[in-house]
Amino acid sequence: METELRVRFAETDAQGVVYYAHYFVWFEVARVNFLRTLGFNYSEAEKAGIGFVIAEAYCRYLAPAHFDELIKIKTWVEDIGRSSFTLGYEVINGETDQTLALGKTTQVFLDMKGTRKPIPIPAPVREALEKARDSGGETGGNVEGRAVGKASPH
Repeated sequence: METELRVRFAETDAQGVVYYAHYFVWFEVARVNFLRTLGFNYSEAEKAGIGFVIAEAYCRYLAPAHFDELIKIKTWVEDIGRSSFTLGYEVINGETDQTLALGKTTQVFLDMKGTRKPIPIPAPVREALEKARDSGGETGGNVEGRAVGKASPH
């Protein structure tokens, strides 16, 4: 899946390049879009007492981005564990197709109403993530309308 955005002036530093921390914000934007295409409704999951936290975030910077450049962020499923999943990201200059950065985030599902400890990935989310992973990054699954919040903690 691909997310597009334009570099805002506020995202640049005194040298005129995007400040490094903004890449993690871009990963978040891409992650939310990716999960939305799978049908994951974070608000509904929260109401059911399920949430996830970022356990690991990584970014390898390869080239700078500048104000008003078109940025594309490719997102895919790298790994699926019992209670966690890892998404990969490639940040690309949309005008030159140059890869600017590579990254990943690992998300861990938690019981947000009780123990705040890891819980298994809800079955509908796991199915959608597996389908997206197995289709080579295309989002083929959809958890919308299914009982995302009904997974029992183990």
